[in-house]
Amino acid sequence: MEPIIELCPVDPDTLREAQRLGLHPVVTRVLANRASRAGVAPDWLLDFSVHSLDPPDGLPDIDVAAERIAHAVVAGEVIALATDADSDGVNASAVLTRALTEHFGHPVDRVQHYIGLKLTEGYGLSDSVCERILAADPRPALVITADIGSSDGPRIARLAEAGIDVVVTDHHGIPPEGGPDAALAFVNPQRPGARYPDPLIAGVMVAWLVLWAVRRRLIEIGHLPSRTPSLGTLFGWVATGTVADVVSLARSRNNRIVVRAGIPQIEAGTHPCWRALRSHLGDPDKPLTASDLAFGVGPRLNAAGRLHDAMAGVRFLLAEDDAAADLGVAVLNSTNEARRAIEKRLTVEALAAAEALVEAGRSALVVALIDGHAGVHGIVASRMMQAFARPAVCLSAQQGMPGILSGSCRSIDGLPMLEVLQALERAEPGLFLKYGGHAGAAGLTIEEGRLAGFEAAFEREVARRLDGIALSPRILVDVDLVPGDLGWPLLDGLAAIGPYGREFPEPVLRSFFLVHEAREVGADGGHWKLTLSHGSQRVDAIWFNAGRDCPVPVGAEARLVFTPEANWWQGQRRLQIRIQGLQS
Repeated sequence: MEPIIELCPVDPDTLREAQRLGLHPVVTRVLANRASRAGVAPDWLLDFSVHSLDPPDGLPDIDVAAERIAHAVVAGEVIALATDADSDGVNASAVLTRALTEHFGHPVDRVQHYIGLKLTEGYGLSDSVCERILAADPRPALVITADIGSSDGPRIARLAEAGIDVVVTDHHGIPPEGGPDAALAFVNPQRPGARYPDPLIAGVMVAWLVLWAVRRRLIEIGHLPSRTPSLGTLFGWVATGTVADVVSLARSRNNRIVVRAGIPQIEAGTHPCWRALRSHLGDPDKPLTASDLAFGVGPRLNAAGRLHDAMAGVRFLLAEDDAAADLGVAVLNSTNEARRAIEKRLTVEALAAAEALVEAGRSALVVALIDGHAGVHGIVASRMMQAFARPAVCLSAQQGMPGILSGSCRSIDGLPMLEVLQALERAEPGLFLKYGGHAGAAGLTIEEGRLAGFEAAFEREVARRLDGIALSPRILVDVDLVPGDLGWPLLDGLAAIGPYGREFPEPVLRSFFLVHEAREVGADGGHWKLTLSHGSQRVDAIWFNAGRDCPVPVGAEARLVFTPEANWWQGQRRLQIRIQGLQS
């Protein structure tokens, strides 16, 4: 579908507030647009002080959780960490392990790790993961979850019945029937009545906040000295999990702060994992951005959990030396390449099916892939959602469970996916065998015989909620650029207001250019390198996925929609634009 290109309207009051900050005029407009859409003040978005992080005190059950974990540390108990298989959960596992062993002095051999094998055990704290915990020797006295647990009440009850205390740390929505009642503590900013002011943080951040409270408690009881090192040294992992989980980088100042604080740790190579990754994230002199975490680090960690065993990602993040880290990143790279091949094949199939649904007038896209792969459900659903501007669900048969389908959902802005699934469950109790997630993404498991009923109910609920809203891809232009403004002062100013990500998208500008040269690039073609002029200035451009015929002929003037960026090569940076569209 061809995107609708339109200029983003700006709130005059917000623009005036942004103008007082003394930024480049274009940067001012970009910041004002994002502040306006997020409903926050421009200067609020530029507060990157770690001292502005909201403390954990308002989180539900935080004192109980801190007390129980502190007791386990002091008593030297066996602690099990049960986390999700995605980058958020894997980084949370690393954060919990580093804090327990390096900051709190807990023996490494008294920490166990459990992550469900997605292809055979599903997601969350599944029955089989529960059985592995119960069969462990030694059996843990305490289980701490991260990024899972809110929808795992029955399994947590099993652990509790066996005499194991469970502290749930999670950020996903609470199911209508309530959270895990058997948990000793249920720490989730989404819980009704929670006093923590930011429900938009990632699971790894919830875990880090719990550790903040544990550290404070250990100091109070004299187990740690008052000047024990800050847990801020763990921000590299918190940042990576936060960006990869695609949580808001506009309405959550906590997310913005930890991402800004974590990126320099990764750049500096403060741990072997970061040193091993650096050469895979572009020119070593290039400053890292949230995009490098989103597209360079996150997919590598996610691929391990999606295709094989997410513990490969945990082992890599916890590597004690460069040799182990180099070996770990090689494993992740290999898995990621396999994931990309599977994703490419299934995306073609899913997009064709989704296009037929759009032509049939559907508001929601539900595609069941006969030869699908649970490891790429989320990615494929995202591709459908982005291509057709509709909420999308990708399903396939669950391995080892005949007659059962599992899948992932991805939603458009303004349509909370978890609320949609909850509404379906209320209307038809038992529709799902299992489901959970948050506003932008969710997972579900259903019986194959209920697929048609789910498709119809999902379409009705989405159509009702989106009534009157035009469903078409949109490109919102921040500002029209005039010749002379495209330069390093602009790019440096734009970089200074980042990080960019969900709800704080990269800047999109628009202007007229004269096309001097165009050549097709890429192993499979379809991408174009162009040489342009903007007024008297020569500019390089890259246009990805533009097709086998260049959309603009050489010698023509074109009104291009683009994002300016720095292209780094051998320590040198060159200004280029990344074209996103053409406006006639």
